[in-house]
Amino acid sequence: MRTPHLVAGALAVSLLGVGAAAFSAFAFFFEDKYVHAVAGVEHTELNNGNVLEQVALRQEDLLPIYGASELVLLETEYQANRFFSTYPTGFMVFNIASKGGSSLTTAQKLAALGEDLRGRKVVISIGPAIMTMAPYGEVNVRHYNGNFSPLNALELAFSPHLSMDTKSRIARRMLDFPEPLEKHPFIRFTLENLADLSPLRRLAYQASQPLGWIQISILRLQDHYNTVNFIRHLSSGQTTITRKDREIDWESLVPIAEKEQIENTDSNLYGVDNSQWPKIKELFLNPVPPGSKDKEFREDVENAREWHDLDLALRVIRELDAEAMIMSSPMNVPLWETIGVSQEAQQAYYDKLHSVVAPYDLPVIDFRQFDSEPYFSMDLASHASRKGWIYVNQALDGIFHGDLP
Repeated sequence: MRTPHLVAGALAVSLLGVGAAAFSAFAFFFEDKYVHAVAGVEHTELNNGNVLEQVALRQEDLLPIYGASELVLLETEYQANRFFSTYPTGFMVFNIASKGGSSLTTAQKLAALGEDLRGRKVVISIGPAIMTMAPYGEVNVRHYNGNFSPLNALELAFSPHLSMDTKSRIARRMLDFPEPLEKHPFIRFTLENLADLSPLRRLAYQASQPLGWIQISILRLQDHYNTVNFIRHLSSGQTTITRKDREIDWESLVPIAEKEQIENTDSNLYGVDNSQWPKIKELFLNPVPPGSKDKEFREDVENAREWHDLDLALRVIRELDAEAMIMSSPMNVPLWETIGVSQEAQQAYYDKLHSVVAPYDLPVIDFRQFDSEPYFSMDLASHASRKGWIYVNQALDGIFHGDLP
Protein backbone atom coordinates (compact mmCIF):
# COMPACT_ATOMS: atom_id res chain seq x y z
CA MET A 1 0.00 0.00 0.00
CA ARG A 2 2.92 2.33 0.64
CA THR A 3 4.77 1.59 -2.59
CA PRO A 4 2.91 4.18 -4.72
CA HIS A 5 3.78 6.86 -2.20
CA LEU A 6 7.43 5.86 -2.27
CA VAL A 7 7.47 5.93 -6.04
CA ALA A 8 5.79 9.31 -6.07
CA GLY A 9 8.27 10.62 -3.52
CA ALA A 10 11.23 9.28 -5.47
CA LEU A 11 9.82 10.81 -8.67
CA ALA A 12 9.36 14.18 -6.96
CA VAL A 13 12.92 14.13 -5.65
CA SER A 14 14.21 13.16 -9.09
CA LEU A 15 12.28 15.96 -10.77
CA LEU A 16 13.57 18.40 -8.17
CA GLY A 17 17.13 17.29 -8.85
CA VAL A 18 16.67 17.59 -12.61
CA GLY A 19 15.16 21.06 -12.16
CA ALA A 20 18.03 22.18 -9.95
CA ALA A 21 20.58 20.86 -12.44
CA ALA A 22 18.81 22.56 -15.33
CA PHE A 23 18.67 25.88 -13.50
CA SER A 24 22.36 25.63 -12.55
CA ALA A 25 23.29 24.97 -16.19
CA PHE A 26 21.20 27.93 -17.35
CA ALA A 27 22.67 30.13 -14.61
CA PHE A 28 26.25 29.32 -15.56
CA PHE A 29 25.46 30.12 -19.21
CA PHE A 30 23.77 33.38 -18.22
CA GLU A 31 26.57 34.36 -15.82
CA ASP A 32 29.23 33.55 -18.40
CA LYS A 33 27.46 35.78 -20.90
CA TYR A 34 27.29 38.78 -18.55
CA VAL A 35 30.29 38.39 -16.25
CA HIS A 36 32.13 41.19 -18.06
CA ALA A 37 29.18 43.50 -17.47
CA VAL A 38 29.23 42.69 -13.75
CA ALA A 39 32.97 43.42 -13.65
CA GLY A 40 32.23 46.99 -14.68
CA VAL A 41 29.61 47.74 -12.02
CA GLU A 42 29.48 47.77 -8.24
CA HIS A 43 28.76 44.17 -7.24
CA THR A 44 29.85 43.85 -3.61
CA GLU A 45 26.39 42.50 -2.75
CA LEU A 46 27.40 39.32 -4.56
CA ASN A 47 30.65 38.89 -2.63
CA ASN A 48 29.16 36.47 -0.13
CA GLY A 49 28.69 34.00 -2.96
CA ASN A 50 31.30 32.49 -5.24
CA VAL A 51 29.72 31.26 -8.49
CA LEU A 52 30.52 34.50 -10.29
CA GLU A 53 34.14 34.25 -9.14
CA GLN A 54 34.28 30.79 -10.71
CA VAL A 55 33.02 32.24 -13.97
CA ALA A 56 35.46 35.16 -13.80
CA LEU A 57 38.40 32.79 -13.30
CA ARG A 58 37.57 31.11 -16.60
CA GLN A 59 37.81 34.38 -18.57
CA GLU A 60 41.10 35.06 -20.30
CA ASP A 61 40.62 38.85 -20.17
CA LEU A 62 39.65 39.25 -16.50
CA LEU A 63 42.14 39.59 -13.63
CA PRO A 64 40.51 38.64 -10.29
CA ILE A 65 41.76 40.75 -7.40
CA TYR A 66 40.94 40.01 -3.76
CA GLY A 67 41.14 42.71 -1.13
CA ALA A 68 39.34 45.19 1.05
CA SER A 69 38.77 48.93 1.29
CA GLU A 70 42.04 49.73 -0.49
CA LEU A 71 40.24 48.66 -3.69
CA VAL A 72 36.84 50.28 -3.18
CA LEU A 73 37.09 53.20 -0.76
CA LEU A 74 37.97 56.07 -3.10
CA GLU A 75 35.44 56.53 -5.87
CA THR A 76 37.44 57.90 -8.76
CA GLU A 77 37.91 57.30 -12.47
CA TYR A 78 41.41 56.06 -11.61
CA GLN A 79 40.09 53.18 -9.52
CA ALA A 80 41.13 49.96 -11.31
CA ASN A 81 37.62 48.67 -12.02
CA ARG A 82 36.83 51.98 -13.72
CA PHE A 83 40.19 52.72 -15.28
CA PHE A 84 40.29 49.40 -17.16
CA SER A 85 36.55 49.28 -17.92
CA THR A 86 37.12 49.76 -21.66
CA TYR A 87 39.86 47.09 -21.75
CA PRO A 88 42.47 49.58 -23.03
CA THR A 89 45.29 47.02 -22.87
CA GLY A 90 43.14 43.94 -23.40
CA PHE A 91 41.91 43.14 -19.90
CA MET A 92 39.73 44.26 -17.02
CA VAL A 93 40.04 43.63 -13.29
CA PHE A 94 37.36 41.67 -11.49
CA ASN A 95 37.07 43.02 -7.97
CA ILE A 96 36.35 40.60 -5.15
CA ALA A 97 36.66 43.21 -2.45
CA SER A 98 34.55 44.86 0.21
CA LYS A 99 35.06 47.38 2.95
CA GLY A 100 36.18 45.68 6.11
CA GLY A 101 37.59 42.67 4.29
CA SER A 102 40.46 40.74 5.85
CA SER A 103 42.85 37.90 5.14
CA LEU A 104 40.63 35.48 7.05
CA THR A 105 37.71 36.29 4.77
CA THR A 106 40.00 35.98 1.74
CA ALA A 107 41.22 32.57 2.93
CA GLN A 108 37.63 31.32 3.01
CA LYS A 109 36.78 32.79 -0.38
CA LEU A 110 39.84 31.23 -2.01
CA ALA A 111 39.22 27.87 -0.36
CA ALA A 112 35.65 27.84 -1.65
CA LEU A 113 36.89 27.96 -5.26
CA GLY A 114 38.70 24.65 -5.03
CA GLU A 115 39.95 23.30 -8.35
CA ASP A 116 38.72 26.40 -10.18
CA LEU A 117 41.64 28.29 -8.65
CA ARG A 118 44.32 25.88 -9.79
CA GLY A 119 46.78 27.51 -12.18
CA ARG A 120 44.78 30.74 -12.38
CA LYS A 121 46.35 34.17 -12.04
CA VAL A 122 44.95 36.20 -9.13
CA VAL A 123 46.07 39.24 -7.14
CA ILE A 124 45.83 39.31 -3.36
CA SER A 125 45.72 42.92 -2.23
CA ILE A 126 46.47 43.83 1.38
CA GLY A 127 47.24 47.01 3.25
CA PRO A 128 49.00 47.90 6.50
CA ALA A 129 45.87 49.29 8.16
CA ILE A 130 44.93 46.25 10.27
CA MET A 131 48.52 45.41 11.20
CA THR A 132 49.38 48.95 12.23
CA MET A 133 46.13 50.57 13.42
CA ALA A 134 43.67 47.94 14.70
CA PRO A 135 43.85 46.79 18.33
CA TYR A 136 46.12 43.71 18.45
CA GLY A 137 46.26 43.83 14.68
CA GLU A 138 42.90 42.06 14.69
CA VAL A 139 40.12 42.32 12.13
CA ASN A 140 37.15 44.27 13.44
CA VAL A 141 34.45 41.85 14.64
CA ARG A 142 31.68 43.84 12.98
CA HIS A 143 33.57 43.85 9.69
CA TYR A 144 34.23 40.11 9.82
CA ASN A 145 30.61 39.34 10.66
CA GLY A 146 29.40 41.51 7.79
CA ASN A 147 31.60 39.65 5.32
CA PHE A 148 30.80 36.15 6.61
CA SER A 149 29.54 33.75 3.95
CA PRO A 150 27.82 30.47 4.95
CA LEU A 151 28.52 29.10 1.47
CA ASN A 152 32.23 29.85 1.61
CA ALA A 153 32.45 28.50 5.16
CA LEU A 154 30.90 25.17 4.16
CA GLU A 155 32.86 24.95 0.90
CA LEU A 156 36.04 25.36 2.92
CA ALA A 157 35.01 22.92 5.64
CA PHE A 158 34.16 20.10 3.22
CA SER A 159 36.72 20.88 0.52
CA PRO A 160 38.35 17.70 -0.84
CA HIS A 161 41.20 19.80 -2.22
CA LEU A 162 42.60 21.12 1.07
CA SER A 163 44.52 19.23 3.72
CA MET A 164 42.83 18.48 7.03
CA ASP A 165 45.57 20.44 8.76
CA THR A 166 44.81 23.62 6.80
CA LYS A 167 41.06 23.24 7.27
CA SER A 168 41.58 22.66 10.97
CA ARG A 169 43.75 25.77 11.35
CA ILE A 170 41.20 27.95 9.58
CA ALA A 171 38.31 26.42 11.52
CA ARG A 172 39.98 27.27 14.84
CA ARG A 173 40.42 30.84 13.70
CA MET A 174 36.82 31.14 12.50
CA LEU A 175 35.58 30.01 15.90
CA ASP A 176 37.14 33.18 17.35
CA PHE A 177 34.14 34.95 15.77
CA PRO A 178 31.10 33.12 17.17
CA GLU A 179 28.38 35.64 16.35
CA PRO A 180 27.70 34.68 12.70
CA LEU A 181 27.75 31.01 13.70
CA GLU A 182 24.83 31.48 16.07
CA LYS A 183 22.50 31.49 13.07
CA HIS A 184 24.26 28.49 11.54
CA PRO A 185 24.55 25.73 14.16
CA PHE A 186 25.54 23.11 11.59
CA ILE A 187 28.47 25.23 10.44
CA ARG A 188 29.52 25.77 14.05
CA PHE A 189 29.26 22.02 14.70
CA THR A 190 31.39 21.30 11.63
CA LEU A 191 34.05 23.87 12.54
CA GLU A 192 34.23 22.56 16.10
CA ASN A 193 34.84 19.07 14.76
CA LEU A 194 37.52 20.32 12.39
CA ALA A 195 39.18 22.41 15.05
CA ASP A 196 39.62 19.41 17.34
CA LEU A 197 40.21 16.45 15.01
CA SER A 198 40.25 13.96 17.85
CA PRO A 199 39.10 10.47 16.70
CA LEU A 200 35.53 11.11 17.87
CA ARG A 201 35.40 14.59 16.34
CA ARG A 202 36.87 13.33 13.08
CA LEU A 203 34.21 10.61 12.94
CA ALA A 204 31.48 13.18 13.54
CA TYR A 205 32.93 15.37 10.78
CA GLN A 206 32.99 12.50 8.30
CA ALA A 207 29.47 11.44 9.22
CA SER A 208 28.18 14.98 8.62
CA GLN A 209 29.61 15.28 5.12
CA PRO A 210 26.44 14.17 3.26
CA LEU A 211 24.40 16.80 5.06
CA GLY A 212 27.16 19.32 4.38
CA TRP A 213 27.06 18.70 0.65
CA ILE A 214 23.28 18.98 0.63
CA GLN A 215 23.53 22.39 2.31
CA ILE A 216 26.26 23.45 -0.10
CA SER A 217 24.08 22.47 -3.06
CA ILE A 218 21.18 24.51 -1.71
CA LEU A 219 23.39 27.54 -1.04
CA ARG A 220 24.92 27.29 -4.52
CA LEU A 221 21.42 27.39 -6.01
CA GLN A 222 20.63 30.45 -3.91
CA ASP A 223 23.89 32.04 -5.08
CA HIS A 224 22.99 31.35 -8.70
CA TYR A 225 19.54 32.84 -8.16
CA ASN A 226 20.94 35.99 -6.52
CA THR A 227 23.51 36.42 -9.28
CA VAL A 228 21.04 35.93 -12.12
CA ASN A 229 18.59 38.28 -10.43
CA PHE A 230 21.33 40.89 -10.01
CA ILE A 231 22.25 40.68 -13.68
CA ARG A 232 18.61 40.85 -14.80
CA HIS A 233 18.26 44.22 -13.08
CA LEU A 234 21.23 45.79 -14.88
CA SER A 235 20.34 48.35 -17.51
CA SER A 236 21.15 47.86 -21.17
CA GLY A 237 23.86 50.49 -20.83
CA GLN A 238 25.46 48.56 -17.98
CA THR A 239 25.49 45.31 -19.93
CA THR A 240 27.03 46.90 -23.00
CA ILE A 241 30.81 46.51 -23.01
CA THR A 242 32.78 49.07 -25.02
CA ARG A 243 36.34 47.99 -25.76
CA LYS A 244 38.83 50.65 -26.82
CA ASP A 245 42.40 49.55 -27.38
CA ARG A 246 44.85 52.31 -26.59
CA GLU A 247 48.38 52.78 -25.43
CA ILE A 248 48.55 54.28 -21.95
CA ASP A 249 51.07 57.03 -21.25
CA TRP A 250 51.50 56.31 -17.55
CA GLU A 251 54.02 59.08 -16.98
CA SER A 252 51.74 61.80 -18.33
CA LEU A 253 48.83 60.63 -16.16
CA VAL A 254 50.69 61.08 -12.87
CA PRO A 255 50.73 64.92 -12.74
CA ILE A 256 47.10 65.07 -13.88
CA ALA A 257 45.97 62.74 -11.11
CA GLU A 258 48.20 64.51 -8.58
CA LYS A 259 46.61 67.86 -9.41
CA GLU A 260 43.15 66.39 -8.82
CA GLN A 261 44.30 64.86 -5.56
CA ILE A 262 45.72 68.15 -4.29
CA GLU A 263 42.38 69.80 -5.01
CA ASN A 264 40.76 67.22 -2.75
CA THR A 265 43.05 67.86 0.24
CA ASP A 266 42.33 71.50 0.92
CA SER A 267 40.82 70.82 4.36
CA ASN A 268 44.21 70.14 5.98
CA LEU A 269 47.96 70.65 5.72
CA TYR A 270 48.92 66.98 5.71
CA GLY A 271 47.83 65.88 2.24
CA VAL A 272 44.96 63.78 3.60
CA ASP A 273 41.96 63.44 1.33
CA ASN A 274 39.04 65.61 2.44
CA SER A 275 36.82 62.53 2.66
CA GLN A 276 39.15 60.93 5.24
CA TRP A 277 40.41 63.91 7.25
CA PRO A 278 37.48 64.08 9.71
CA LYS A 279 38.17 60.44 10.69
CA ILE A 280 41.80 61.02 11.76
CA LYS A 281 42.25 64.74 12.40
CA GLU A 282 42.34 64.31 16.19
CA LEU A 283 45.57 62.33 15.82
CA PHE A 284 47.27 65.42 14.43
CA LEU A 285 46.15 67.99 16.97
CA ASN A 286 49.39 67.59 18.92
CA PRO A 287 52.16 66.31 16.63
CA VAL A 288 54.96 64.46 18.43
CA PRO A 289 58.64 63.92 17.54
CA PRO A 290 59.29 61.14 15.00
CA GLY A 291 60.54 58.08 16.79
CA SER A 292 58.76 58.66 20.09
CA LYS A 293 56.35 55.79 19.38
CA ASP A 294 58.73 53.47 17.52
CA LYS A 295 58.87 50.75 20.17
CA GLU A 296 55.09 50.50 20.47
CA PHE A 297 54.69 50.47 16.68
CA ARG A 298 57.23 47.69 16.16
CA GLU A 299 55.59 45.53 18.81
CA ASP A 300 52.14 46.08 17.33
CA VAL A 301 53.32 45.13 13.84
CA GLU A 302 55.24 42.08 14.99
CA ASN A 303 52.32 40.66 16.98
CA ALA A 304 49.42 41.60 14.70
CA ARG A 305 46.98 38.73 14.35
CA GLU A 306 46.31 39.62 10.73
CA TRP A 307 49.68 38.06 9.82
CA HIS A 308 48.41 34.71 11.05
CA ASP A 309 45.33 35.10 8.88
CA LEU A 310 47.46 36.04 5.87
CA ASP A 311 49.45 32.86 6.44
CA LEU A 312 46.19 30.88 6.31
CA ALA A 313 45.29 32.48 2.97
CA LEU A 314 48.76 31.67 1.65
CA ARG A 315 48.36 28.04 2.73
CA VAL A 316 45.18 27.83 0.69
CA ILE A 317 46.89 29.39 -2.32
CA ARG A 318 49.73 26.85 -2.13
CA GLU A 319 47.48 23.82 -1.75
CA LEU A 320 45.22 24.92 -4.61
CA ASP A 321 48.25 25.81 -6.74
CA ALA A 322 47.05 29.27 -7.76
CA GLU A 323 49.31 31.69 -9.61
CA ALA A 324 49.06 34.48 -7.05
CA MET A 325 50.71 37.86 -6.72
CA ILE A 326 50.72 39.61 -3.33
CA MET A 327 50.27 43.36 -3.66
CA SER A 328 50.55 45.63 -0.62
CA SER A 329 49.93 49.31 -0.11
CA PRO A 330 53.00 51.18 1.19
CA MET A 331 53.30 52.96 4.49
CA ASN A 332 52.51 56.69 4.45
CA VAL A 333 55.84 57.82 5.88
CA PRO A 334 55.15 61.57 6.42
CA LEU A 335 51.87 60.99 8.26
CA TRP A 336 53.27 58.29 10.53
CA GLU A 337 56.30 60.43 11.32
CA THR A 338 53.96 63.22 12.37
CA ILE A 339 52.31 60.98 14.96
CA GLY A 340 55.62 59.68 16.31
CA VAL A 341 56.75 56.71 14.20
CA SER A 342 60.04 57.13 12.36
CA GLN A 343 60.60 55.97 8.80
CA GLU A 344 63.12 53.43 10.08
CA ALA A 345 60.51 51.86 12.38
CA GLN A 346 57.96 51.77 9.59
CA GLN A 347 60.20 49.35 7.73
CA ALA A 348 59.06 46.74 10.25
CA TYR A 349 55.87 46.38 8.23
CA TYR A 350 57.74 45.45 5.05
CA ASP A 351 60.11 43.13 6.90
CA LYS A 352 57.23 41.24 8.47
CA LEU A 353 55.26 41.12 5.22
CA HIS A 354 58.12 39.55 3.30
CA SER A 355 58.96 37.12 6.10
CA VAL A 356 55.37 35.83 6.15
CA VAL A 357 55.18 35.43 2.36
CA ALA A 358 58.72 34.07 1.83
CA PRO A 359 57.98 30.41 2.74
CA TYR A 360 55.38 30.29 -0.02
CA ASP A 361 57.70 31.63 -2.72
CA LEU A 362 55.15 34.10 -4.05
CA PRO A 363 56.08 37.43 -5.64
CA VAL A 364 55.35 40.58 -3.62
CA ILE A 365 54.83 44.14 -4.82
CA ASP A 366 54.99 46.40 -1.76
CA PHE A 367 55.30 49.85 -3.42
CA ARG A 368 57.75 50.86 -0.69
CA GLN A 369 59.53 53.10 -3.21
CA PHE A 370 56.46 55.35 -2.98
CA ASP A 371 56.07 55.48 0.80
CA SER A 372 57.44 59.05 0.90
CA GLU A 373 55.94 60.10 -2.42
CA PRO A 374 53.65 63.12 -1.88
CA TYR A 375 49.99 62.32 -2.46
CA PHE A 376 50.53 58.61 -3.23
CA SER A 377 48.41 57.61 -0.21
CA MET A 378 45.39 59.61 0.80
CA ASP A 379 45.31 58.78 4.53
CA LEU A 380 47.05 57.09 7.43
CA ALA A 381 45.68 53.68 6.40
CA SER A 382 47.54 53.94 3.07
CA HIS A 383 44.53 53.91 0.78
CA ALA A 384 45.73 54.85 -2.69
CA SER A 385 44.93 58.38 -3.80
CA ARG A 386 44.02 59.36 -7.34
CA LYS A 387 47.72 59.65 -8.03
CA GLY A 388 48.48 56.41 -6.24
CA TRP A 389 45.99 54.54 -8.37
CA ILE A 390 48.01 55.37 -11.48
CA TYR A 391 50.97 53.44 -10.11
CA VAL A 392 48.73 50.62 -8.87
CA ASN A 393 47.06 50.33 -12.27
CA GLN A 394 50.41 50.25 -14.01
CA ALA A 395 51.43 47.37 -11.74
CA LEU A 396 48.18 45.50 -12.43
CA ASP A 397 48.73 45.95 -16.14
CA GLY A 398 52.22 44.50 -15.76
CA ILE A 399 50.91 41.55 -13.72
CA PHE A 400 48.29 40.65 -16.31
CA HIS A 401 50.67 40.86 -19.23
CA GLY A 402 53.45 39.02 -17.43
CA ASP A 403 55.79 42.00 -17.37
CA LEU A 404 56.27 41.66 -13.61
CA PRO A 405 57.67 38.61 -11.75
